[in-house]
Amino acid sequence: MKTEQPEIIRKLTAFHESWHVIADSSFGYRFIFVTIKPNDLEGYNGIVYGRANGRACDLAVVQLAGIVATAKLIGCDPWDNPYLFGKNNPDITTADKLIDQWGDYLLKTYGKHLYGRQIWNEIENKTRLLVNQNWKPIEIIAGALLKIETLSYDDVIWILKAQCPDYMPNFKIIE
Repeated sequence: MKTEQPEIIRKLTAFHESWHVIADSSFGYRFIFVTIKPNDLEGYNGIVYGRANGRACDLAVVQLAGIVATAKLIGCDPWDNPYLFGKNNPDITTADKLIDQWGDYLLKTYGKHLYGRQIWNEIENKTRLLVNQNWKPIEIIAGALLKIETLSYDDVIWILKAQCPDYMPNFKIIE
């Protein structure tokens, strides 16, 4: 049974998932596909499907990028609006785990562990910067998702090359 979503939910989902896509490609992670087709059985409105292996701090940025972009779209700050950025959100739960892993890595590698709040602040700043530096590509991918609903990795790269030639996957965040 296909669930019809209100247009505002589709738009928010398209922007949210598109930011995961842009964050993935910015860090050099390849995904299989992205969709905004709801899946009632799995309980999601949209998903980026694939497996990314990388630095836990980068993966945490990827997890949080969708939330930050959605908040920007509706004109609010996710850190000031806990209903968007609460502990029940699956992106937050995953980011928490990744940040713990990053802290453990720092402890094993350097013999010190930055406190969780310091790591969160670093991840928050990188996520905001990523969102602000890449708003045009996200609008383009979100628009494509609203028309087509599902895009492969190759579709995304082709669309970005055609409509946003200045976008560079695998870029380094300019701070």
